[in-house]
Amino acid sequence: MPWNLDTMAVGIDDELIEIRVVALALPLPPILREAEAALKAALRETPWKDARLRLVVTDIDATALTSSRSRE
Repeated sequence: MPWNLDTMAVGIDDELIEIRVVALALPLPPILREAEAALKAALRETPWKDARLRLVVTDIDATALTSSRSRE
């Protein structure tokens, strides 16, 4: 199956890994910290272990505004 790299939500090079996401829950700061920790752990033994991570929230799903987690 061919991949269109221009439409992927992940950009990777030697210095930066950028992942574009849609928020499904709030508040964002603890969720992004948790995601960053998981990604760093997953990359630990890879050639990208020293790359910077950039998580870009491109949208917020409407359910995030009404979920019980958003009220914490």
